[in-house]
Amino acid sequence: MTIRESYRVQERFFEENLINKAETIFNLIVDLRHWNAEFEGVYAKSDKLEPNPYLKPSSIKSDKNETLIWINPAFMTRQISDIASQRDGFRLKITSDKLINKHNAPDEEEKKLLIKFLKNPDVPYYWSIHNNTFQFMGALKVEKECMLCHKKQGYKVGDVRGGISVMFDITKEKQQLKAINSDKEQTIVFLIIAAIGLLLTLSIYHHLRRLDEQKIFSLNTSLETKVKELDHFNHTLHNKVKEEVTKQREKENLLIQQSKLATLGEMIGNIAHQWRQPISAVSTIMMNIKWTAIAQGVDKNFLDERMNEANEQLQYMSQTIEDFRSFFKPDKAKTAFDLSAEVYKAYHILQDSLQYSNISLRIHSMDHLIAYGYANEFSQVVLNIISNAKDVLIQRAVENPSIEISLYQDRDFIYCEIKDNGGGVKESCIHKIFEPYFTTKEHQGTGIGLYIAKEIIEKHMQGDLKVKNRDNNAIFTITIPRIPKEKHADTSTNQR
Repeated sequence: MTIRESYRVQERFFEENLINKAETIFNLIVDLRHWNAEFEGVYAKSDKLEPNPYLKPSSIKSDKNETLIWINPAFMTRQISDIASQRDGFRLKITSDKLINKHNAPDEEEKKLLIKFLKNPDVPYYWSIHNNTFQFMGALKVEKECMLCHKKQGYKVGDVRGGISVMFDITKEKQQLKAINSDKEQTIVFLIIAAIGLLLTLSIYHHLRRLDEQKIFSLNTSLETKVKELDHFNHTLHNKVKEEVTKQREKENLLIQQSKLATLGEMIGNIAHQWRQPISAVSTIMMNIKWTAIAQGVDKNFLDERMNEANEQLQYMSQTIEDFRSFFKPDKAKTAFDLSAEVYKAYHILQDSLQYSNISLRIHSMDHLIAYGYANEFSQVVLNIISNAKDVLIQRAVENPSIEISLYQDRDFIYCEIKDNGGGVKESCIHKIFEPYFTTKEHQGTGIGLYIAKEIIEKHMQGDLKVKNRDNNAIFTITIPRIPKEKHADTSTNQR
């Protein structure tokens, strides 16, 4: 190949690069127009864009009384052209030989190209270079979607009635091409010298390569041995990690079981408190029946009344044991539940125990606090916190002991705040209170109740459990995400 031929190849490459660039832009604009036409134009909300006076209607009003501008393919192309033409050395324009919008009028060069399209409708585009400007025009053929706006102009599907011009300022590119051509001869000489040097380098390289092959082989053998050792180590490490995970899960299950057993033990004590008074009442009633029957003879009405009282007390005992059975029944799946009802359930379990210790408990609740999760587990958490507060109030012999529970919500969360007037949590313990096996009850507590409570709220219900001191009070705050709307709707339907 001669130097002149080499120059011509470089120029053809330069021209093809410009054509490909312009054709890519043209095809992108055509694709955007097709997309717009498929939807018969689109509407855009804009305070800056003026409606196209050539479109009827040019705009509409939305349900919110917002002005929506109708943008058809031609209007959209002109908007893109205006934006693109703000770049230096670049211009984009849509034009036609039958105008609706005067802004799309062709210049002299564009008129010539439109005439060529009319004479040669199968040619997809034309291009030219004048001075330092590259001008490309692609043909716009009438498609079915175009007839919506252009039917009145006599358009037919397949006609070429316009084009999109893409123009570049190629001053810098031509200067670069000129510089490349001017250096071409020096480059060829340099390449010849470089080729000779490359041959010498390859010869030396092959010689050195033969010397290093044995070393490389030895290193590969050593590397393979190390890889096998690493694979063995990874396999062993995987098994060890699996074993540790299994052990950790077993420990967590053990903690949960221990917590349930500890809570169950406390419940047995509460049952004893609740049963003591009914049993005593039944004993007294039966003694009255006995002595009345001996002293006055059998009075049927009196006997029936006393027996009814006895039956009521026995029914109360039966209901109590049923409440405990339901309370410890595990939840198998998350459900929507009434937060207030679950708090009252926990309170009912401890009611007699609190009254026996002269501890008042007040509940303040908003209406319709519907949460999503495990109802019984939540009740157990509340019971655990109330039980701990009761023990602190008794241990510290607080005057007028009381516990207050506040239930409320905001847009995203439901809150259960449990406050007692037992003097608060010691500052030295407050950061450890949720740690496993940490307890302030010497020889009594297991130290896992609050740990399990935090696990239930945070891991099972994706919530949060925190404690703080305020005004000499300990305040435990349970935060639970509100029930999802779709689940809330399902719950309401089922309730109806």
